[in-house]
Formats: sequence, C-alpha cells, structure tokens
Amino acid sequence: MNITADEMERTRIARWGKVKPYDQTFIESRIPGFEKNLYKLINKGVLENNGVQPAITGEHRFGVSLIEIPPGCGANLHSHKTEEVFFPLNGRMIVFWGDEGENEIELQQWDCFSVPIGLMRGFRNPNNHNLVVYSVVGGNDTEVGRITWHPDVLKQAETFGLAFDKNGYLSETE
Repeated sequence: MNITADEMERTRIARWGKVKPYDQTFIESRIPGFEKNLYKLINKGVLENNGVQPAITGEHRFGVSLIEIPPGCGANLHSHKTEEVFFPLNGRMIVFWGDEGENEIELQQWDCFSVPIGLMRGFRNPNNHNLVVYSVVGGNDTEVGRITWHPDVLKQAETFGLAFDKNGYLSETE
C-alpha cells in the first residue's frame, strides 16, 4: 500500500481546530440540560441528523466522537444496539442507567466505561467547566441502527420542536 502524505492528510487525519462541532445531533438537542457539541471524527454511527458528516471518511468498523458537554448538561436516557465506550478526558462524568435512570456511578478523568448493548443509560457533566468525552461506538454506519430513546424524552423533544421524519432523522414539528 502506497499512500502519500497529502492523501493521508486529506482522508485519514482530523486536525483539532479544523473539525467543526454539531450542536443538534440527537432528538434531545433542544431540551434544556441536554445541550452539547459533537465532534464527529469517524463514521456517522447512531446520529439522527442526516446533515452530520464525519471528518475522516472511508470504511471503519467503529465510530469515534468527541463530545463537549457544558456544566450540568449531558445525554438523556437512551440505548444502542451496539457497544459504546466513554472516556472522560478533562474531568469527572456521571453515568446513570436503568429503565428510569435509577442507578449511577461517577467516572474520574481517564476512567473508561464500556456500556453493555441495549442498556438504557445517560450521562451528565458535574464539573464547573466543559467536559470533553472521547466516545467509541461499535459497528459501521449501516450496522449500528438507531438510538432507542426513553418515551419521556421523545415527548419532551416534541414540545421543543423536534421529532423524527419517516426515515428516522431529525425533523421540525409543526
């Protein structure tokens, strides 16, 4: 295999500062307390915004993202049909799980948490600064399927103007 430095730069490297974040990537994006920026590095994965494009293209058997979470914010209860790994890079992270989010644990900076397939879970930033989390989701874009959201999240999202279209992507409500 002969890959030039220029080709490697164009197709296999995501330079920090050049990757732009997406703030409306999931159905919960407008619900207060669940705002965050997603830096999509490899594969679209479980995203619900059809306009999001990863910085590194090509076939991969996993998806990689950086999630920037403001203090007190996070992700609401949901599950995936694939593995997911969280790795808080610059602070603590609260992960909660269960049908109603009744269990929780605190991760410290550099801890690694592997979430079981199908587990209803969410997370939040307990720090007084933006938390950056390295996240890996198994599977490629065609294998990972969609997120399963807790029914209360879907009801809340609709009141803030978001629903899914017939293809399962984000759509404005009327």
